[in-house]
Amino acid sequence: MLRRAYSRFIFETIGDSRVFHHQRFINDLQTDCPTCKSCVETREPYSQHWNNDYGAGTSHQIKMSPVERLLLKRIETERIEAFMLCNGSVSGRTNDFLLEAGMEAVPQLLRFLSFGAAKLEVTIGFYVNVKKERMYYESTAMSVEHHLDIVESVDMLFSMLLEKISNYVLLQQRVPLEACVIKRMKVTVKRHVSPISVQWRSTARLPLQYRVKNSDIGTDNRAHIDTALAQICQSPSHKFNVGLLPDALQANFYCFRVCTSTKELYAVPYILRNDDVDNTPTFLIHSDIAGNFQGLQAIRNVRKFLRADGQDRVFECRKCKSRFGDRVQFALHKRIDCGRGFMVWHIEEDAIELHHNCLPLPKAYFKHDWFGLGTKKTEKSH
Repeated sequence: MLRRAYSRFIFETIGDSRVFHHQRFINDLQTDCPTCKSCVETREPYSQHWNNDYGAGTSHQIKMSPVERLLLKRIETERIEAFMLCNGSVSGRTNDFLLEAGMEAVPQLLRFLSFGAAKLEVTIGFYVNVKKERMYYESTAMSVEHHLDIVESVDMLFSMLLEKISNYVLLQQRVPLEACVIKRMKVTVKRHVSPISVQWRSTARLPLQYRVKNSDIGTDNRAHIDTALAQICQSPSHKFNVGLLPDALQANFYCFRVCTSTKELYAVPYILRNDDVDNTPTFLIHSDIAGNFQGLQAIRNVRKFLRADGQDRVFECRKCKSRFGDRVQFALHKRIDCGRGFMVWHIEEDAIELHHNCLPLPKAYFKHDWFGLGTKKTEKSH
């Protein structure tokens, strides 16, 4: 039986205060989220909720100091696309390794590589030892077009890989997945770099969660709106500059947040200038993985945009008959063509891998033993 889970994000006025709550429902049992809660005075703009929550809704973002920017530039210059996560990063059982890699190590690496990129093409491979045999299983490439899709994309690739490995070893070696030892993996990432600029009428893609259920993103052609918002996008600030909004401008603005506890993505009001949401120009504030302002996008039907996706529907794949209770996971499943294209290689028992131009990634930043495998040949001086 599929578990039914959904959330409500509500504002409650108590006296002179406005309180934001995240309520979680699992099979109709309600729990209150311990991290997504904030309280401000009712006269304060909604943005104060998110400015005062001490990063509770921005745990998915990263900090890019000059040191990290230089490292990313070196990765680009040396054309490093393959990254190895080695045994020393996690001790213990295979399950512990996969859990930490899937929830922390791989998403952290992809967030770093997504800085300044329009999209990533990601392939994940597991090195597997079972019954004295060595094998390498590799997924097909998945396109990640928004940094807020990273966690779901990694989860889908891991799940599909483990399903393929389980089926293969059960058929060929007559052993269950639990007999496999997996303590090394390779992540291949092709970065499609985009120019870093702030755009009025941003063309940035929505996160997949909002893309699969919405077609109500467009433009607003009112001249006074164009002039005011273009001025904001041309300001040098790395954040959305509320101070540049004219007092007379009647427009509403929303932004994305991610729950620290459940990792759920949701949209919340940032500035509401008019309660008539159906007839007031409404815009989504786009930010990159480092929280820098990227531009604005008009929302034509804000009610549909904010409405939670129904959890009472089961999606069934016509090709492989797999069933999903989540529309995003179903979309990702179709994106990798039901897992077709996954490859397996047998490795000789005494084979030794040699990699040149290895770049150890600093553990002070990544917290795991990542090595970049360079492809650019070093020129010899004469």
